[in-house]
Amino acid sequence: MARRDHEPKPAKAQGATLRPQKVKRSFKIDTSRLSGVKNIKWLPVIIVMMVCVVGAGLTIYWDEMVRNLDREVTRIEVRGTLNYQQPEALQEALNRHLGEGFLSLNLNAVKKEVEAMPWIYSASLRRRWPGTVVITVKEQYPVASWNEVFYLNEYGETFRPPESIEVDEVPDLSGPIGRAKDVLKQYVSYRDELAAVNERIAVLSLETRGAWRLTLQSGIDIKLGRAPLDEKLNRFLRAYKQGLNSKASEIKSIDARYTNGIAVKWKETAESEGEKAGSI
Repeated sequence: MARRDHEPKPAKAQGATLRPQKVKRSFKIDTSRLSGVKNIKWLPVIIVMMVCVVGAGLTIYWDEMVRNLDREVTRIEVRGTLNYQQPEALQEALNRHLGEGFLSLNLNAVKKEVEAMPWIYSASLRRRWPGTVVITVKEQYPVASWNEVFYLNEYGETFRPPESIEVDEVPDLSGPIGRAKDVLKQYVSYRDELAAVNERIAVLSLETRGAWRLTLQSGIDIKLGRAPLDEKLNRFLRAYKQGLNSKASEIKSIDARYTNGIAVKWKETAESEGEKAGSI
């Protein structure tokens, strides 16, 4: 028989076998691309986000919050000294706003309403929780009458009360329309100068042609004419200090329109008929 040659079989390995070695893979992150993120200032971003969230919440629930906080006005408190304005009339006008919303009340509208009253110069309002409105008023202070119809306040502004009221010890000023402040300014200047000779102005008028005339409380009528006014008034003051004041009760009028002196017109006396005139 023919003999077959068999290929030798590999011998079985004895003992431990070698496993294929696992290759570790590593990943590198390029952190240079994240440098911009690191440089971001996150605090302002967070604040903006929080503001947006709060703003969105207020927008959604604002009407409901206002309804819960907008209580009724239960009291209106008036502050300020009132000499001419009737407090009852002012309070009655303000009481119409009782029961309105504390927050929805239009303070500017109430302010205009109060300042429209003839004797009220200005008004300021503020809210006081939970239901009080405090109003502080400044009353008109009349310093003079104007053209026998109006009054002037200390700023030279005209106002006219609806009722006739006598204001004690204010001078009567008159002049063309739009010249109230000029006349008041001239009055203040003359008032201070005449106080040096114990005299006070009762009437000061500016005529349409620009001539000035004043009357003292002692009854003396002084014609000053046109500018220069200070020189003319000073001539009268010098003569008054030099002895003319001792005869003030006898003087009817003084004409200071002359360049070198003044002309005095005397009152009528029982011993003489007509008027005596003299110059100083």
